[in-house]
Amino acid sequence: MISLVFRVVLILCSLFTAIFIIRKIRQSKVQINYAIFWILFSACLLIFSVFPELSISLASLLGIYSSTNFIFLVILFAVIIKLFFNTIEISNLEYKIKELSQKIAIDEKDFNETKENKSEEEMDE
Repeated sequence: MISLVFRVVLILCSLFTAIFIIRKIRQSKVQINYAIFWILFSACLLIFSVFPELSISLASLLGIYSSTNFIFLVILFAVIIKLFFNTIEISNLEYKIKELSQKIAIDEKDFNETKENKSEEEMDE
């Protein structure tokens, strides 16, 4: 059984998370595709806190002793999944940065060589 205090804390945390994310979207500090995860996460916590029978049923279905442990497990699992996807995104961005910096270096080298060739041609004239 989920205690009343824990339910109230979950409700408040989920509402504060949703409000915080919505404010960051309005301030253009978070892209909507990244904020969707956190909005869904806070909605999930809100559902578990408003309908504790759901978490009790899922906990017993999975063989977890208490519904509170189930909720902590869900939170931990969601954050680990988010961390994994962020790691993939960071790896992709680092690869793109490396490619772009190499391309810029090659373009600068070509530009400098072209500039030197033009100045040499002007001197020959």
